[in-house]
This record gives sequence, structure tokens and C-alpha cells, in this order.
Amino acid sequence: MKATCIAAISLFVLAWMTQACAQGERLTDAQMAGVVFVANQAEIAAGELALQRTQSRSVQAFARRIVAEHGQVNQEIAALTQRLAATLQRSATSDALTKEANDDLARLNEVDSRGFNEAYLDREVDSLGRLVNSTDAFIRSTTSADLRMLLIRSRPSFIFHLDQARQLKLSIGSPGIGR
Repeated sequence: MKATCIAAISLFVLAWMTQACAQGERLTDAQMAGVVFVANQAEIAAGELALQRTQSRSVQAFARRIVAEHGQVNQEIAALTQRLAATLQRSATSDALTKEANDDLARLNEVDSRGFNEAYLDREVDSLGRLVNSTDAFIRSTTSADLRMLLIRSRPSFIFHLDQARQLKLSIGSPGIGR
């Protein structure tokens, strides 16, 4: 079950990255903000599902933090777009990410309660790693100083979440740890 879940997640990641690269999509600032917004929405939705499904206090604490902090970043993105009288724009990347997030939630809903924590943390390590990489790329390529600063301020939190997910993933199988 674990290998199947990891393989499925890896295939979706590969498909998402291939689609974005194959299209050679050069995102506008509004599209970059849209991608980060969608990624944060996906993190929030997965975190909320984890809060409903997990019995692990460690995973619950992690999920609460994810929901709160990614929600805060999305509030900042919304405030920035409002202040600049702009709107978030969809792109092939954000559309693929939305589909992937929906598929991830469906897969997580199908996982039995014994395997949920591991499946959720596998998803988090994967998606947060991509979010950090995307944030790095967007920081380098955005023309908006305001968006660049928001991404620079958000990046350490994304990295911290990724590190937490990796640590929880390592400890979750150890007796007496990660509970």
C-alpha cells in the first residue's frame, strides 16, 4: 500500500513538472501569485483533512500549523492583490496543481486510518518541497517588488514546514514517538 501510494504521488509530481516544463510557461506576476495561492489552498485542505482523520497529536499540531500559516500567506496574497488593484490569474500550472490537490485529497480519503499519517506526511514532503522550489524560482523571476518580498518572507515558513514534515515522517513509525 505504501509503495503504491508513493508511486502514485511520484507519477503525479512528474506529470505536473513535465506539463509545466513542456509548455515552457513563463508566468506573469499575477499567475505566480495564483500558483502560490493555489498551493497554499491545497496545503490548507490537506491539513484540514488531517485534523479530521489523524489521532496523532504530533500530526494534529503540524496540521494546525499548516492550516494557520498557509492561510495567513493567502490572506497576505489577497491583501497584496487588492492593494495593487490586481487579480490572481490562472495558468496551466495552477490548473494542474488544483487537479493534483483534488486527486491528493481523494487518495488520502481512501487510505485506511492506520496508513493515513504516513500517506499525509508523504504528500506534505512532496508538495512542500515543490512549493519551496517554486517560491525560489518565483523570487528570481517576478518583476513585482511587493510579490518578491511576500515570497521572501514566506519562504522560511515553507522550509520549516518541509523540515517538520520530514521529521514527523521519520518519527511516526517509531513506538512512542510522533504520537
